[in-house]
Amino acid sequence: MTKIFHFLVVITALTLAVTSCKKQSESVEKIDKKKPPTGVNGVANGTYMLNVVYFVPSDLDTVPGYRARLNGVFLYMQNFTTKWMNKWGYAGKTLGLQSDSSGQLKISLIRGQLGKNSYPYEGGSGAVMTEVNAWFAAHPTEKKSDHIMVIIPTYSYGANGDPSGGPFYGIGRWCFALDYTGLDTINLGKPDDKFSTKWIGGMAHEMGHGINLPHNGGAQSENILYGTTLMGYGNGTFGKAPTYFSPADAAILANGQVFSNVTRTDWYTDPGCQVKQVYAAYNSASASIIVSGKFSAAKAVKDIAYYNRNTGNDNGGYNSVTFASKPIGTDSFRIVMPVSDFRDKGNTNYEFTIRLCHENGSISSYVAAYSFVNGTPVITFGDKVVYNKTNWTVAAYSSQETAAESGAAANIIDGSGSTYWHSRWSTNAASYPHYITVDMAQALDVNRFTFKQRDSRMVKVVEILTSNNNSTWTSLGDFTLAQTTNPQNIVLSSTKNFRYFKLNMKSSYDGEQFAAMCEVGTYKD
Repeated sequence: MTKIFHFLVVITALTLAVTSCKKQSESVEKIDKKKPPTGVNGVANGTYMLNVVYFVPSDLDTVPGYRARLNGVFLYMQNFTTKWMNKWGYAGKTLGLQSDSSGQLKISLIRGQLGKNSYPYEGGSGAVMTEVNAWFAAHPTEKKSDHIMVIIPTYSYGANGDPSGGPFYGIGRWCFALDYTGLDTINLGKPDDKFSTKWIGGMAHEMGHGINLPHNGGAQSENILYGTTLMGYGNGTFGKAPTYFSPADAAILANGQVFSNVTRTDWYTDPGCQVKQVYAAYNSASASIIVSGKFSAAKAVKDIAYYNRNTGNDNGGYNSVTFASKPIGTDSFRIVMPVSDFRDKGNTNYEFTIRLCHENGSISSYVAAYSFVNGTPVITFGDKVVYNKTNWTVAAYSSQETAAESGAAANIIDGSGSTYWHSRWSTNAASYPHYITVDMAQALDVNRFTFKQRDSRMVKVVEILTSNNNSTWTSLGDFTLAQTTNPQNIVLSSTKNFRYFKLNMKSSYDGEQFAAMCEVGTYKD
């Protein structure tokens, strides 16, 4: 039960320490760097492939040998991807790349209209994107997917010879990197090479963003075996020390456009997804966090990735502890996350994200919060096993908005966290207090209420009243709801038996007269 949204990742820079028992052979690709680079391999039907653009500002020229060098770099990145897709059970799935008439990587050379100062690192990507989009509009057959990687010649070199230049990051399905004379796989891992791993690894990392991947640091058991995740700090280890794609990376990539051999017209369109139920708990016997739930989706969910980000010290998500699973049937999921796979287990707050990967490449997300206290997870999110609401009805309400939006009062008991009740606002807008009366069809023992707030017009104070005849009411008191879309509970001081309950909503968080609520339920522990 959640608001569904898509994400945009940002990058920072740190260094991740890894254990000494990692196996070099597990991550460093075996390519004979003395041989000329061979041609790249596209996906099975050659329909969807990464668009590689070499964008040259008007006051620069291409870096000598860029086509041969980039052919080798992209083949290296493709082989890396193939290895880890195979490792995590996605045989035959790899990054689609275009070949030119000579069998080498196809690179679209675009001459910029402006000088390099018009395409700076900060804010320069927009100007580049505008010109690249215009070029593809004029050459529509050249565009092979929605994913574009832009490589720009380096602008200058630092005192130590380190290159620098224009945009170098991922934005949506775009990614940017730079080219310089040393950008060559033959230099990877050389003791005297200062920059190849940094810039080739950086290119691979940003390409990951451009093909849908957020940051993540993998699970601790995987790090011990395989090294550093590329989407963590692998830009500093790629090609010279064990580096890998995590199972969560593979789950997302497997459903992306440039990994598909199926022609579709609905790539990345709204998948019509609702996360309907989420159950979460810490199981002390297995020392694991167990999360399960149900969803509905118009576009089938093929894989699911789970991210745990330490909100105290990891704003970029580089260290996120990740897991992956397949859906159970067509509408359910379950994941067991061992505490031993977490690195930060002190008094730590976490953001937990479920990413449902749809057949058309779209990703739907559920986000919640929990914490570790003295090494033990304290799980405060998720739904409780509430009473079945199939026969419940709304007996009365102060107002509802059904003219301008689907805000019927009945939505508050329909079992979906994506629908909601909204007070009337299109005409004769109603003001606080607002109320809704629910008939549970029979008298039930209740000691808890569950609430799911909407992401706007949140209710702050609600009085709960109960009755067995819908005429004589007993107030249980005023309660303050939390300002969150996470499911939340109100615990009664004792068990009550009643058939009807009334929510008398008295105030809001935004100070306005309007109110909304996604869901309410009752249960007994």
